[in-house]
Amino acid sequence: MMAEPKGSGDRLSRSVLEAVDGFSTVGELGTRLKDAKGVVRALAELERAGLIETLDARMARVAEQEARMVRGENFSERQEPSEVGRAPAAPATPPSKPQAAAKQKKVEVDQRRLERALSSGSNASVLDHVRVFFGNLGHNAIAGGGEKARKVRRAFVILAALAVVGGIGAAVAALGWQVSTLRQRVEHDAALWLGEPVRVARVGVAFHPWPVFELNDIQIGEGGSSHIDKAWGGPDWIDWMMSQPQRLAVSIKGARIEPALLLRLAGLGSSGDVWRLREVEVEALDIPVGKVPLGALSGAFMFARDGRWESARLRPQEVEVTYELLAQDGSVVASVIAPEAKFGATKLENLLVTGKLGLSGIDGAQFGANWLGGSVKGSVDINLGDAFGVKAQVNLDSVGFDALSGLLGAPTLVLGRVSGPMTVAGSADKFSELSKVLRWSGNYKVADGAINRIDLLEAMRRNGNGPISGGVTRFALMEGAFSKEPEKGSKIEIRHLSAGALSASGRVLIDESLNLRGALRCEVKTPVERLARLFAVEGTLQTFQLRPQGE
Repeated sequence: MMAEPKGSGDRLSRSVLEAVDGFSTVGELGTRLKDAKGVVRALAELERAGLIETLDARMARVAEQEARMVRGENFSERQEPSEVGRAPAAPATPPSKPQAAAKQKKVEVDQRRLERALSSGSNASVLDHVRVFFGNLGHNAIAGGGEKARKVRRAFVILAALAVVGGIGAAVAALGWQVSTLRQRVEHDAALWLGEPVRVARVGVAFHPWPVFELNDIQIGEGGSSHIDKAWGGPDWIDWMMSQPQRLAVSIKGARIEPALLLRLAGLGSSGDVWRLREVEVEALDIPVGKVPLGALSGAFMFARDGRWESARLRPQEVEVTYELLAQDGSVVASVIAPEAKFGATKLENLLVTGKLGLSGIDGAQFGANWLGGSVKGSVDINLGDAFGVKAQVNLDSVGFDALSGLLGAPTLVLGRVSGPMTVAGSADKFSELSKVLRWSGNYKVADGAINRIDLLEAMRRNGNGPISGGVTRFALMEGAFSKEPEKGSKIEIRHLSAGALSASGRVLIDESLNLRGALRCEVKTPVERLARLFAVEGTLQTFQLRPQGE
């Protein structure tokens, strides 16, 4: 007879105790007995009384028993909750020492803990027994012990090895069956898609590391202007067997692709109904853009689901720069991204240039970078046809004037932060040499700066016509125009200089030997008087001096 729940004796507790089968959840019991809250209370009371236990607790108890068996400890079997009320079994006669030693030697961890836990006081279904069978089988194959488990693992290893060898053999056979006709199909389909002749020298089966088709010495265009040394890829097996268009992932090593082919590729539609490219990984790719070859590139070309080319991301091996290409409205938008780029003796940091790729450069590009403690941005046309040529509209923002003067080949004369629009143009054989040959022209504005080697206030106080030099003129604002021509020197026009009561304007020319000549008009205005004087600018940047010319 089943024992009454300790301390309850009510009908619901007895119903819950009878309904517990080891599989039903608390929610299912509450639905079955139509009293969810009462079921929760009854389960808690029954568990405290030791009449039921959770599956986790039962598993933990079984695992503890097995561990104690392995250690050879004596323990008394705990009565199962379903056996409460039965008379305890008579204690077994203790085994002799030889028998105990032999038993202990043969004891192994019982891996059927789940089956015992489920079958203890439970009404297990067929699905439960199936789950137990595969659970034990998986445990034996992965971490079980004993001779049976070792046999299971060996069987799994043999079956896996046979499956791998058989799969590789089947793949090689399937690929080899198609090799004889693959070259003609690739040449025909690729030429039809690209609109240019395509020739493949050799086709075979190779391992990369799995069996794939390998195509060697691919010539694209008249005279093979673009070529691919080696390409490989395998079919999309699922789509192939279902007679669906295959989306192929292809790898290329060693190639030269002309910009004209990229521009053509950007305007092409789907590659066909038999195969479509999904991704093309490249290594050692060269793209000759004008006189500047982009070489040793690696990365990937990505294609849309219908086979249209979408984008590419490429990086050279030795330079930390990224080239991104985006097919857009039949053209290619190219972006150059570099953490830093050397420009003369300075560095452009976080450089980004984006524009339309042409046959020999990038047209209408927008760019931006951090430079000389400030920033620079604007638009630029990059022509790489005969040399590295640029023509740009530049906006300087808080760029160090002293560093800019050094870049232009002049010692520091003006300190401060310069801002303003500039036009820059020039060409050189290398990008690193471009700063030496650029032509600059534009307007500038310098705030809170200083002019070295001359004190204009002191010059206004002095009498006579003797030369004046030395000192510093600090100003709140200086603005004007600036121009520089290679081999001709620089011209600085001071339209307005404001330094408290002092104001000035003038023009200074600096030749290639850093000789100065020009004129300044200075004015001091106070509430009681107004004083103006003219000065001639003489000397060099190192020996800058003013000579009074009168009032």
